[in-house]
Amino acid sequence: MTDRTEIQHLAAWHGFLNGCRQTASQANSLLPSGHLTRINGLVMEASGLKLPLGSSCRIVPPGGSPIEAEVVGFNGERLFLMPSEDVYGLSPGARVVALETPNPPPQVGRPPPARRRWIDRAKLVPVGESLLGRVLDGAGRPLDRLGPLHTNSLRPLQSRPFNPMSRAPINQPLDVGVRAVNALLCIGRGQRMGLFAGSGVGKSVLLGMMARYTAAEVIVVGLIGERGREVKEFIEQILGEEGLRRSVVIAAPADVSPLMRMQGAAYATCIAEYFRDRGRQVLLIMDSLTRYAMAQREIALAIG
Repeated sequence: MTDRTEIQHLAAWHGFLNGCRQTASQANSLLPSGHLTRINGLVMEASGLKLPLGSSCRIVPPGGSPIEAEVVGFNGERLFLMPSEDVYGLSPGARVVALETPNPPPQVGRPPPARRRWIDRAKLVPVGESLLGRVLDGAGRPLDRLGPLHTNSLRPLQSRPFNPMSRAPINQPLDVGVRAVNALLCIGRGQRMGLFAGSGVGKSVLLGMMARYTAAEVIVVGLIGERGREVKEFIEQILGEEGLRRSVVIAAPADVSPLMRMQGAAYATCIAEYFRDRGRQVLLIMDSLTRYAMAQREIALAIG
């Protein structure tokens, strides 16, 4: 019995060391860098480095604070970058440094983290149980002034494609806590629905009622493109303290960049998929997808 235990222990440590070796072999010895050549509206151009789409960069102006950006296109030797913050203070020739996302450390008894695709190595966002009851922005930074997130779990912002043959059929109703909806427009678990109406008729109030009284265990709310004051009103007056306790709110209001609005919607979906993969019943609410589509259009027009 002792020999078998020792063999299993040695096998686990051999696997751990192989995972460390594989992780070290995938790391870049030197991060490539280039320089900023042009800013045209929302799009910046950089040269001197080659990166795939979706890569993260940091623009370091002389004597200023760095600005994060993402590669959204390229033309020959030029890269098109979209900033996630204000670009005031940038000047021609500012250094552009590629960012390598932190690799989750190997753990004994577990396989090394998947980094086969570039999506697995591009942008990682924090996930975990500690996100419940928190209000975050599109990059995973707290907005509720409750301190930093206490989680070591990271997940790619863009998830892997789901095999359609692995999807479970929609055959169970989801109680959303609104009797009129349950009776006249029954919603099934795993179903996607859209709510379309004019301004000021109560869409956000209805979504808040669903978030407060639904039978789902976890609620993920994405407030995309809303006015800044509406974010606080939704959380305090519509969602309420009881609803927030089991919710994760991702707020990307209208005054942030289009890239941050798109990333906020993707981050909310990523969090919902994380809890779904752990067997939890999740209700994902996005308000609103129309403004998300407008952010996509802004980026497409800016790239040209």
